[in-house]
Amino acid sequence: MTQRIQANPAGGIGRRAFLKTAAGLTGAALLPGPARAARPDRRPNIVFFLVDDMGWMDSTVYGSKYYETPNLERLAKISMRFTDAYSAAPLCSATRASLMTGKYPGRLHITGAGGHVPDPPNPGVPESGPAYQDVLGPRGKGALPLKEYTIAEALKDAGYRTCFVGKWHLGHDEKYWPEHQGFDINIGGGRWPGPPSYFSPYHISKLPDGPEGEYIADRLTDEALKFIDDAKDGPFFLNFWQYAVHAPYQGKIKYREHFEKKKDPRSAQHNAVMGAMLKSMDESLGRVLDKLEAEGLMDNTIIIFTSDNGGNMYDRTARDGTQLGAGGPEGRKPTNNAPLRSGKASVYEGGIRVPAMVYWPGVVEQEAVSHQVITSPDYYPTILEMIGRKPKPGQIIDGISIVPALRGKRLGREAVYGHFPHNIPVVPCEMASWIRKGDWKLIHFYKLDENFPNEYELYNLKYDIGEINNLADREPRRVREMLRMLNAHLRETGADVPKKNPNYDPDAITDAQGWKPNGTCGIGMKKGAMQILSTGGDPYVTNGNVPAAAGRLKAVMRIRSESSGGGNFFWTTGKAPNFGPHQRLDIFPRHNGEWQEITVPFTANSTLKALRIDPSTAPGLSEIDWIKLFGEDGTLLKTWDFDG
Repeated sequence: MTQRIQANPAGGIGRRAFLKTAAGLTGAALLPGPARAARPDRRPNIVFFLVDDMGWMDSTVYGSKYYETPNLERLAKISMRFTDAYSAAPLCSATRASLMTGKYPGRLHITGAGGHVPDPPNPGVPESGPAYQDVLGPRGKGALPLKEYTIAEALKDAGYRTCFVGKWHLGHDEKYWPEHQGFDINIGGGRWPGPPSYFSPYHISKLPDGPEGEYIADRLTDEALKFIDDAKDGPFFLNFWQYAVHAPYQGKIKYREHFEKKKDPRSAQHNAVMGAMLKSMDESLGRVLDKLEAEGLMDNTIIIFTSDNGGNMYDRTARDGTQLGAGGPEGRKPTNNAPLRSGKASVYEGGIRVPAMVYWPGVVEQEAVSHQVITSPDYYPTILEMIGRKPKPGQIIDGISIVPALRGKRLGREAVYGHFPHNIPVVPCEMASWIRKGDWKLIHFYKLDENFPNEYELYNLKYDIGEINNLADREPRRVREMLRMLNAHLRETGADVPKKNPNYDPDAITDAQGWKPNGTCGIGMKKGAMQILSTGGDPYVTNGNVPAAAGRLKAVMRIRSESSGGGNFFWTTGKAPNFGPHQRLDIFPRHNGEWQEITVPFTANSTLKALRIDPSTAPGLSEIDWIKLFGEDGTLLKTWDFDG
């Protein structure tokens, strides 16, 4: 399933152009030809270069006619490129946990992107839920348990110096961060799903600010190169997980201006900010290659390059990169994954098929392409085999070593699996599990609605990479066989599977004067009050129908509660359209069942877009009689009175 290629059919460069691109490197290390022997005197160094939210089509190596990634082309010339590589999940924390442990996200119960918030008090699928929910999904964990024996710990025990650089997103609390998971050094890793800013000051505790305006991809690369300098006597493990190209969407101005002048002949990709961000990421990779070559380390270093999930196709950005929020009608999508269907947070190919390349001198045939199916849990056992180590006795690893594929042989695996039991309305995506066996892919959707009317969708990816023709009705026997395998996998891994809600009421309300339930709650109306019934630790209601006000504002609400814990009040604006810690204030309801008025003064730095109220942090009932919004001069701007 591998082949030598003279030019990349997906849009790579030819030999002459490559020579020009590689001029800064020693030619013998990068030129196509027979695989070169690795240095026998010591174990290989390992560089794992992970990009965040980089789609399968987000490079010239895989076929983009808009983005510019010459250093990825350099790497592809000396590597094996995988056409059918999958992330373990369509969101970041789940895939990252899988990479660190070699386990499927379902086994870890880390299936979403909750690495920036505290673990829920009661993870798993609740016994019941609010009446408006017909199917209940799990409250997944967000922190990688310290009991897990990570790949960093395995390499450290094998005598490697270990360094983490970039985005971690595997635990809100510092005790779960890289320095406690096997890494000698942690630069930039913590709870952050994306950097508060791509330009210094970064506001990341593990990354001291640089000169004002310094770009984070450049700074992280500087830190990675310093580690290579210090550890070049090896062996070393550099886990370089870039924040790029996750939101917020911020690229260098000169690169943005360059891409604004370009036009994609496919008429697919046209976001100049994403072009700028990918260009900076590619330069980062190039600098790592340059450093390894300059230090004479290329002959004894393994490089793995991949992404944590597919490209983002649900956020919107303005021309300058300002994020406009998920699903907004204005602006440009960050990227386009065509011909793949959908993108990040979806179990369709656009959300889970990712770029992947492996450079292993002396083993991998240069310019090789493999069509074998691989997935995120495979990298852990692969690295172990590459350095001649075995798992611990009794250690559970779901992935398989892809060393046979790297040697040009077939993998002896029947299928790969995915489990994403979450509802992401903005994508749209629904709770689902999937299996890929050969050319066939079966998706099992747990919740049906107008967007997902089919419980099962079956595709032959050899002929239908865009997942257009659902063949489930034509292939019932194949559906049954693959479903049996999928269910057996879910049972064996102990995955949390969605289930029907015994409290479901099709007549339950989902909107009270624009206030909608989210998190772990439902709403109802009784005795002139909006009832918020929490079934977990994260109940909140939101309203996007708010006055177009700005400046100093004040919200006043009459509330009573029989729940517990503190509360929060959030707001979003045109300039900051996502709920987050920078636009949040604490509120302190008395959970004694008595009415009280709570006043929240806040400042909207631009036009107000939405409000959010978190009444508690535990199961129980909260009620709101009315909410009033006042302007800077005390003018009453809006009243939500639930007396009717």
